[in-house]
Amino acid sequence: MDRSVSWWDCGEFISTGWLLQVGHPSGAPVYQLLSHLFMLLSFGHPMWVAPLSNAFSALCGGVTVGLLYATLRELKARPLGAVVGALCYLFCDTVWFSATESEVYAPAMLFCALEVWIALRFRRTGNARLLPLLGLLAGLGAGVHLMTLLVLPAAALIVLKPRKTASAGRKRPLAVPLLLAVFFFLLGLTPYAIIPIRAAVHPPINEGDPSTPARFVQYMTREQYPKAPLYPRMWRERDAANWKDWNAGRTDILGNVAYYGTYQLGYMYGRYLMYNFIGRENLKSGRIVVFVLPFLLGLWGLLRHRRRSRTDFRAIMLLFLFGGVLLNLYLNHPCYEPRERDYAYVLSFYAFALWIGLGADEVGGLWNAKTSNTKPLVLNILLLLSPVTMAVGNWSDHDRSHCHAVHDIAANHLESCSEDAILITLGDNDTFPLWYMQQVERRRIDVSIYNLGLTGWRNIQKLLEENNFRRPVYFSQYFVDRYAALFPDRLRCEGFCWRLLAAEGKDLTPVVHDGIEWHITPEEYLDPVSRSFLAIWEKNSR
Repeated sequence: MDRSVSWWDCGEFISTGWLLQVGHPSGAPVYQLLSHLFMLLSFGHPMWVAPLSNAFSALCGGVTVGLLYATLRELKARPLGAVVGALCYLFCDTVWFSATESEVYAPAMLFCALEVWIALRFRRTGNARLLPLLGLLAGLGAGVHLMTLLVLPAAALIVLKPRKTASAGRKRPLAVPLLLAVFFFLLGLTPYAIIPIRAAVHPPINEGDPSTPARFVQYMTREQYPKAPLYPRMWRERDAANWKDWNAGRTDILGNVAYYGTYQLGYMYGRYLMYNFIGRENLKSGRIVVFVLPFLLGLWGLLRHRRRSRTDFRAIMLLFLFGGVLLNLYLNHPCYEPRERDYAYVLSFYAFALWIGLGADEVGGLWNAKTSNTKPLVLNILLLLSPVTMAVGNWSDHDRSHCHAVHDIAANHLESCSEDAILITLGDNDTFPLWYMQQVERRRIDVSIYNLGLTGWRNIQKLLEENNFRRPVYFSQYFVDRYAALFPDRLRCEGFCWRLLAAEGKDLTPVVHDGIEWHITPEEYLDPVSRSFLAIWEKNSR
């Protein structure tokens, strides 16, 4: 796992979890509380906070793999098939990546896996006390990520399928347990109360300030984010220049269908499914890693599962569709996204891993029934090669045990600023890791950070006017890339940041700070975001 802060939302999640602050809508209060418990094991040592937060994701990922094995056993798979399915899930690209950093997706999948397993266990045992537990976990899971609610259609199909008790030979009365399940679901939503409670004390990170009922409603409905309609599929006007790559040169209904099929369903979902179970370009070595066997086993398991149990097949298909194709339809991805969005479809990949396990079980069962004892052993070894090839192929891109780049780049942004400076940033990657440095490691807390996307351009203009150079003002590289034209011949590169100079007597000679330090080793794998930051640094420091 990563030894410190990572890119994108990780710095925000660590900072808000450590001090129970208010992150981006619609919040993740249960994740905050659980990760905070892990961070307390640091006993106040700031350098242990991030590793412990990352370890929480790793533990959740590991338990989810165990639950996938247990779920396959509930689906009547033999141990070997269950092992193959669980390990293929463990080593697939999306799951492995999310389980090594402070993100919500590994804990969210733990709740999803628990819901599926409990629903199957209820069907087998008839223990009505499992239904309130299922409702509670569904409510709590929503406080980690709303993705966990996508499990409910599959869980409802399993639970509500009419069955008779083994002893009395009549249908189980479910009215009271289901009402209790609804009650405990609502009870599981109560951790959301910590969002307005914490916002009311105005912590340093207080996105949206949901301290009043009206603001809290706006926060939960994510009003500040653009709302993607179901139609048209090409909805964001600033993407018009990119549509032509995917819409066959049309903007009518046929063009929208072409755009949906090629870009949204194909590129933004099908490609991720292939990444995980067939292979993707290995970014570190530059070669193609192919492990097509897991995908073939998944297809075979999908085709054969219906013969085993129509109810189970329909339930797993609901998981697959709600976590994949239907979610893709709802998200209506703009063209193009600022980062890969494969994490959004991890529930669909979980369902496919179940089919991999069932497919491996079917293949092993067919051979075991017709051959001698020697050939099944060979076949079992071949089946186990499926997760092994995935582990070997993905290892170099997912070994983050020596990553220092994000930590160093964030620290050097702050060290580039003079004392009591104002630093104006633009995106996630030039903001959230810096929040971590200040809120957790308490480095350069004299620097005031303002993110343009959160603060608003008018407030930034007012800030600059009222400050009038009483405090030094710096811009991040992302901000300069987009808005440098507004400050012609007034920006001087100092380390990682650009200082805004007064119009008179300006000196644009670049400045390299002695306080900038690196822990990056020659063997360290640098992701594309880190490489872009370092390329800018090397260019500006010459």
